[in-house]
Amino acid sequence: MSEANIVDITPFLAKHQLPLKYQYLSEQYFVPLAHDILESKKTNTPIFVAINGCQGSGKTTLADFLVTWFSKNTSLNSVALSIDDFYLAKQARKQLAEDVHPLFATRGVPGTHDAELMNSTISQLLAGDINVPLPRFNKHIDDCVSQNEWLANSTPVDIVILEGWCVGSEPQPLFSLSEPLNELEQLHDKEGVWRRCINSCLANEYKAIFNKIDYTVMLKAPSFSDVFTWRQEQEQKLIAKEGAGSGTMTNAQLVWFISHFERITRENLNTLSSKANALIELDANRDISGMHLISDDTLQPIIFTDLDGTLLDHSDYNTSNVSVLLQQLQNAHIPVVFNTSKTFCEVVEIKNELNIQQPFIVENGAAVYIPDHYFELKPIGCKKVGAYWCFALAKPLSRLLSDLESLDSKYKAHYKLFSNLTGEQISELTGLSDEQARRAQTRDYSDPLYWYGNDDLLNTFVEDVKALGYDIKVGGRFIHIAKNTDKSAAQQWLVKQFTHHFRKPLTVIALGDSDNDKQMLEQANIAIIIANPASKKPVKLSHNKARYSQSPAPLGWIEEITSLPCINSILSITEEQTSHG
Repeated sequence: MSEANIVDITPFLAKHQLPLKYQYLSEQYFVPLAHDILESKKTNTPIFVAINGCQGSGKTTLADFLVTWFSKNTSLNSVALSIDDFYLAKQARKQLAEDVHPLFATRGVPGTHDAELMNSTISQLLAGDINVPLPRFNKHIDDCVSQNEWLANSTPVDIVILEGWCVGSEPQPLFSLSEPLNELEQLHDKEGVWRRCINSCLANEYKAIFNKIDYTVMLKAPSFSDVFTWRQEQEQKLIAKEGAGSGTMTNAQLVWFISHFERITRENLNTLSSKANALIELDANRDISGMHLISDDTLQPIIFTDLDGTLLDHSDYNTSNVSVLLQQLQNAHIPVVFNTSKTFCEVVEIKNELNIQQPFIVENGAAVYIPDHYFELKPIGCKKVGAYWCFALAKPLSRLLSDLESLDSKYKAHYKLFSNLTGEQISELTGLSDEQARRAQTRDYSDPLYWYGNDDLLNTFVEDVKALGYDIKVGGRFIHIAKNTDKSAAQQWLVKQFTHHFRKPLTVIALGDSDNDKQMLEQANIAIIIANPASKKPVKLSHNKARYSQSPAPLGWIEEITSLPCINSILSITEEQTSHG
């Protein structure tokens, strides 16, 4: 992750009557939380974020901060809803109290909300609808705001936030409802009718809503005993702002009020805290004592892969077999970086065919290309090339051609530069079509050699080229010449950029099939060598343990990547989120 964006939140602090320390909290906890939510937004579809926490824990303030931050730092539209704004009208709750149980006259518990309206509103927002009416409830008068005063979204919403004390709550086992939990239940719900009705609501109409949640934040109080103090502070703010009214409460009324929430709140403290994507723990003073993100438990994998003979079949270069997995990896925010001897034009064509928007490395580490705005900040040393930021590690091609001209003329009859081969020769050697050959010959930094002389002469040629300061690698079909750079150098530079982009540690996975990939594989945390019977010089690592595929490309690539636990754990979470969303 790049340096956290800092927003001037002075107006925000005044709006919520917050101390200046909230600026520090936002930078320390809430901005990383915002980034984690963005990283969890796997597709172009809206993400549904839930914020759970007991009364007075700061849910509304956090939701408003996130909306403010997203609007200042991204192009995404977000909206924060409170479950409180979906309360049934006072008269409807009165009727519910008469028909079902007297305790339903008090707003707050599941069953006292208009669940149908809540489900409809959220579903419309997640579907990308505009002009969706957003309900409001006035706690000061303990009743709904007139519908003609509701606001509506004027543009499609990308992030829907729902905050509330019972948001994301799950029903309890029926046996746990048999005994009263507090004085309220003991005196006014002896038969357990009220608490069973609440539980039934959670198991049915509320579950239909909560199943849509993609990301859950929990503000966890130390214990339920802290709730009264926090809720009392909340009530005093309301009275100070609007004065005492029918919807405000005395201390005695507050004790009665929060007793309605005790059962579910205690259950959430025990169970929901272990399932939340982001757990923010509070101390008795409502200060944050720590934050844990589930995403921190999984290292961030980054895949660097050679193409020919590794990801793509050497004979036909077909991409259809790998397209589905590559899309899944991209949707899961697992970068797949092509690290290849191919040219910029070739890689762009493959990327477009696969609909992959990731950085890539061309001409054996000569240059790194990063889609414009892929990172929040353009890396130092990059120049703009079309829709990409380019970081060049190699000198222009003209330098190599000049040095080759300086060598003994006897070599010239025994090799041809790739750029000088005819279309027919390239097609015979590589299987590329005329159009593909044209893209392959459009080179900026390097020009592979096709050697057809004897091995003894090749050895002297190699020594002469090395004397000019070049490194030579024998690839699957061609000889690759480079100076002061290789695939591993470009890979390491790009890894440094990713360390600023992601807030968690990285796991670098590299896949290759020939000696040309050796350094790239050596620098990886996980090195995978793809079986390639056509490779003239199979790769052997000197100081890194490697996995070896049983099958050649592309099946070997697919089998090895999908068998890695660090990949599987993320893909399974993404699949579950997609099915819920």
